[in-house]
Amino acid sequence: MSFRLKITILTTLLVALLFSFGSTIMIHRSYMDSVTREEKEAVDNAQMVNSVIKISYESGSETGDEQLIQTLRRLGTYQTSSDVFLLYKDKRLIYGNIQRKNIGIDIEKISREMTGEGDIYVSYDNDFAGLKYIISSSEMIVDDDTYIICICRDVSYVRDMRKKLHQMFISSFIILLFASVIISWLMSTFLVRHLSRLTKATREIADGNLSYRSNIDTNDEIGELSHDFDKMAEQLEGNVSLLEEAAEEKDRFMGAFTHELKTPMTSIIGYAELLRTQELDEQDREDALQYIYSEAKRLENMSLKLLQLFVVDKEKLELKKVSPQDMVEDIVTHLRPTLSEQNISIICRTEEGLAMLEPDLVRTLLINLIDNARKAMDKKGHIRVDQKMEPDGVTFIITDNGKGMPKEAIAHVTEAFYRVDKARSRAQGGAGLGLSLVSKIVELHNGDIDFSSEPGVGTVITVTLRGGAVDV
Repeated sequence: MSFRLKITILTTLLVALLFSFGSTIMIHRSYMDSVTREEKEAVDNAQMVNSVIKISYESGSETGDEQLIQTLRRLGTYQTSSDVFLLYKDKRLIYGNIQRKNIGIDIEKISREMTGEGDIYVSYDNDFAGLKYIISSSEMIVDDDTYIICICRDVSYVRDMRKKLHQMFISSFIILLFASVIISWLMSTFLVRHLSRLTKATREIADGNLSYRSNIDTNDEIGELSHDFDKMAEQLEGNVSLLEEAAEEKDRFMGAFTHELKTPMTSIIGYAELLRTQELDEQDREDALQYIYSEAKRLENMSLKLLQLFVVDKEKLELKKVSPQDMVEDIVTHLRPTLSEQNISIICRTEEGLAMLEPDLVRTLLINLIDNARKAMDKKGHIRVDQKMEPDGVTFIITDNGKGMPKEAIAHVTEAFYRVDKARSRAQGGAGLGLSLVSKIVELHNGDIDFSSEPGVGTVITVTLRGGAVDV
């Protein structure tokens, strides 16, 4: 059952219940007010008749029965209403202007209920259709004889009026019911129109259209729901895009990794097979063993880099108070002899201060950046490492005068296995993972990395780590 139909049914039932309840109360109150009013008039009429009879009896010359009958006859003639007068003597009817009217009077009960002369007792006569007469009875004692005068007031019009009200109620109820169905249906359609748009939005998103939005701009709960839904859809679209990018990156990584493994493994297997199956002179044997060794070292280097990437990606950093100045000077001091053998000079300019860093990872970062600068040179060049303290951390700037990079390559240098010059990098034992590891370390320190390079001029790499500064 649709929400719109539920609203229509519930609204119609509520209107029908309230209308029925209210109409029933109104009809009942109207009927009871009419009956009460008729009872009061019946009592007043009985008191008036008693007064007239007393006056007539005191001034008349007839006997008791004749005087009472004559008075009641005259009253029945003069009364404009359809009241019926009955006179009982010793519980026996001696007069009545019934005129073929069927009135049920329990004289025995009336006699028992009468408490004395002047008392007025009200009773009722009903038939299958409801109340028909209101009977006001009074007792009178004349010459030691007890008389009961019953005045029967016809109130069938009250019953007929209630019947007409019931008929009007039924007619009005049917009309109201149809009107309520139509109005509630239109109202529910108006209310759920935005829900239909939300439903369509959920179906579109479920079908893969993540860019679809409900765009409901109303100042109510549905508007808030739409805003939250669109925000959720936007977040979902962003997450899916990230997952797709991650999947694409993973595919590229696996393709590059497979390629990187295939090349050295093919060479190793080929040279090993050559050594195993053929007799080589000493020089060829040395060349084959050297090639196998160098390719195996490159595989080892690549494995270590992959392991470092995996560990860094999963590692929860525990930052320590570190002196970046001491770290840079120590690294430069240890690398200077090795670089000097390749005619590469290295200097550093540092500032005093402490920062919150993970020392082992930062050392790895600096060594990788200096090693990348070394690989950009042909056995000769100059490297400078600058270290500056920042309010929230530290900045490292590595500058070289190597071959540099084209602008289109800068956007990809942090991708795993990416090389600007593939042949030169392999010849120098590169795994293509150094800058990927650097990028991950920078990310873990809430920092950023910037590349500035020009072919033939050199490269400047600026790394800012925001682990936090420490006051000295």
